[in-house]
Amino acid sequence: MVHRHIVPAALLILVGITVASGAAPAAREAPCVRLENRIADLRLKLRLGYSAKQGRIYRQRLAALEDQRRRECR
Repeated sequence: MVHRHIVPAALLILVGITVASGAAPAAREAPCVRLENRIADLRLKLRLGYSAKQGRIYRQRLAALEDQRRRECR
């Protein structure tokens, strides 16, 4: 009689752990996806026309984002 209650409870716990572990990588990847998008936007801006001063700013931001991506994402 006790086994009837333990087995379903254990199954629910295992399913819950499996679902939670599947969600964890997606949560960790979200900041990396945002970084990739910001890097892509800056690379697009660098292909368009800009002043010399703005080009220096874009390149500095791009270098900082790429360093951050290297540290946090891979």
